[in-house]
Amino acid sequence: MRSLEYFAAHRKAGQKQTTRFSQDEINSYLTLDLSSKYHPSLKRLTVKFEEDKLQGVASIDFDRLGATSTRLLPKLLSFMLSGVHTLTVYGQLVSGNGKAYFRLEQARFDNTTLPKALVEEIITAVGRKQNPPFDPMKPSQIFYSIDKVDVHSGYILVYQ
Repeated sequence: MRSLEYFAAHRKAGQKQTTRFSQDEINSYLTLDLSSKYHPSLKRLTVKFEEDKLQGVASIDFDRLGATSTRLLPKLLSFMLSGVHTLTVYGQLVSGNGKAYFRLEQARFDNTTLPKALVEEIITAVGRKQNPPFDPMKPSQIFYSIDKVDVHSGYILVYQ
C-alpha cells in the first residue's frame, strides 16, 4: 500500500505503475490494517479472487448497523434482524477511469438466499457507515490515483 501511496504522491506526467496483490495480502491488509477502522457494524471482511469475479464474506452486527442511523432502511434492517450474521456475496468488481463499484450476482445470508435487492441495500447500508462513507454498489473514486483493478484467480492487478 505504501508503494501505491508513494507513486500517487510523486507521479510524473505520463508515468504508470502496475502492482500485483495476492488474495492473502489483501485479506491480511483487511484484517491487520483496516479492521480497526471499520464501523462497529462490520465485524470481519475477507475476499476470495476468481478470474473476473470476487467473493466477499462479511460478519455484520445488525444491532450496531441501525443503532444511530437516521435513514429508514438501516433502522428497518436492525428492527427485523438482530445479532451478528454472515453475508457472503459473489460478483464482479467493475473498475475504470479511476472509479469502481461492485456488481452483485449472488448472495447468501447465513445459509439462506435473500433477494438481490435486499442484499444490495444491506451492502449499501454497511458501506455508508464506514469512514469515509461510500456505496460499494455505485461507482466511486478509487484512492491513490488508481485507474482500474483487474481481478484474477488468487490475485488482483492495480493500475495507476
